Amino acid sequence: MDPLLSSAAVVAPLLVLVAGVSRLGAPRGVSPWTLLGLLAILCAAGALGVGGPRRDVLALASGGALGVLAAIHVYWGLGGAWPGDARHEKVEMVVGLPKGSPFPSLGACLVVACLLASSAALVLAQRYGGSSPTLLRLGAWAVALVLGARGVGGYFDARLRPDTRALPYHRLNRLVYSPLSLTLAAAVAGATLD
Repeated sequence: MDPLLSSAAVVAPLLVLVAGVSRLGAPRGVSPWTLLGLLAILCAAGALGVGGPRRDVLALASGGALGVLAAIHVYWGLGGAWPGDARHEKVEMVVGLPKGSPFPSLGACLVVACLLASSAALVLAQRYGGSSPTLLRLGAWAVALVLGARGVGGYFDARLRPDTRALPYHRLNRLVYSPLSLTLAAAVAGATLD
């Protein structure tokens, strides 16, 4: 992939993500840069080839970000309320269901956390060696494809679930969740390229 194109593919969604988080305001007590700054800096540096081989930086950034997302899902499964003050606020912000709806169970959160952690391990293993490089590379491309589909699909979610338009989730999905997914997809793809 052309360096300019890969830079644009990573930096453009990051700009939307940072603008979205800035516009929405910081989660209670947490700066948006604390959550997203390291990922933004590493992905941008990797896309531009700064600080070492671009693919190494992208692999570390995307693997680390996927690991952090896995940890957040475990936290939610164990009852953590962030980004809201209570589980009923979190269901409106994270899942896109109205207040009073049950938040996904611990089991569901752990399944997502395991998928995210496995994706992180796969991205890092394909970059730093493993017993089947071709299989690992295909797996990493699958991770990039799923993240890309989540990112693009997030912009069409309100058509499939019109009730989400009245919830904070709708805005967060368009300004944070989808751009983050697209950024991670571009970073994983960049880390996987020869």
